[in-house]
Amino acid sequence: MSYMTDSDKVPRKPSLDKKRQDQNPATYDVKLLVKKVMAVWEDLEDALFVIEPEVLYKIVEQENYSDNEGRCAVFCHLTKRAIAFGVFGHKVAMPLVVSKFRQSGFAAVDAKEDNPDFRLKNPGSPPQRIVTHIFLQDMAQPELTLHVVVFYPRADFLWTSQIQMPTSDLSFGASAGAYEVFEWRSLTIDGVHISVPKSIRHFIYMAQESKFLECDQDRAQLFYTQHPRDDSEEAQRFTRKARQLLVKGKEVLDALGVRFWLSSGTCLGWFRQCDIITYSKDVDFGIWIKDHKPEIIDAMETAGLPLKHVFGKVSDSYELSFKAGEVKLDIFFFYEEGDTMWNGGTDAKTGEKLKYVFPKFDLCWTLLLDIRVRVPCPTQPYIQANYGKQWDVPVKSWDWKSSAFNVRPNGVWPKSEWKEVIQVYE
Repeated sequence: MSYMTDSDKVPRKPSLDKKRQDQNPATYDVKLLVKKVMAVWEDLEDALFVIEPEVLYKIVEQENYSDNEGRCAVFCHLTKRAIAFGVFGHKVAMPLVVSKFRQSGFAAVDAKEDNPDFRLKNPGSPPQRIVTHIFLQDMAQPELTLHVVVFYPRADFLWTSQIQMPTSDLSFGASAGAYEVFEWRSLTIDGVHISVPKSIRHFIYMAQESKFLECDQDRAQLFYTQHPRDDSEEAQRFTRKARQLLVKGKEVLDALGVRFWLSSGTCLGWFRQCDIITYSKDVDFGIWIKDHKPEIIDAMETAGLPLKHVFGKVSDSYELSFKAGEVKLDIFFFYEEGDTMWNGGTDAKTGEKLKYVFPKFDLCWTLLLDIRVRVPCPTQPYIQANYGKQWDVPVKSWDWKSSAFNVRPNGVWPKSEWKEVIQVYE
């Protein structure tokens, strides 16, 4: 197998409910359906590759399986009635695919939606509709569905669309997805020639972490209608520098395998206006303390981002700040406490400690300035905890010690620890 992200463990396998475990897989001839589908697909331009997790898990489990043994080790032992395949939508004419399957006797239904990138790049133009999912049924076996998920390139990743009314039988489509660009490879399973992601383990990992949130362009447009965009040269210069810093910080943390998300004002800018807040003067990242790595400081400085300050310690209220000219990158580390998450703050003059408390959250992918980054998910409770119910009203005079709605006193650092917990480099 190829590389994995985060660890070399086999990604977690979803549990199956008792009802599905008791189903007799022989009732449905999945292998026959797959053979028919692959035969129809044979002369199309690019591969149709298996992405159904249950199939991929079985392939991983059968790594030492020889197809010459004459066993049906994968397709004859599936519990699901819907099998997911993937295709790269920019390499195949999707309407042609639908037409070809219908001509071959399949019932074929396609789901379409507006191309999100086209809308971003062509505001005010009529929407461009694209095929995002195809559902195929062989009329000889109507109990089985083959679900084709269409992957489209966006920025530096592959995007899949959400299905408006997903069912429990479908492994993909409950949300939109974002995936690193990947390749496929061919192999033979149970006597059937198929294609699969080149690194099965890495694809499974990506699928589990793939949830994608589109920035709400309607909300951003409403915001700018009420609060006109600052198009001054100074604002544009800050946006360019903030983007450069965002890219560089992301490159460093991605290389270290450290997950981060947009936090504080940077997250607010994405959520409220799909952009950087030009008067914020910094870029804010959040990192779970469990993902902290000691190499972060050296890696940032090697990348040309000198350390500005270190506050707190890894066990309590840890915070790092790096300089990039007149813009700085603040990294806040988050701690879990009961049903909340919090990050700390330290007053360098008094040693006072503060705590900013948030409801628990997961992470989702999104786009900011055409860069794929993570944000807290769901986002609004995170924003509202920090900025209150009037988060949609710009506040240019922000006091980090008192303006936040979720700030709490958290004691004072003993003076004996100040050399460790208050390190300022100018």
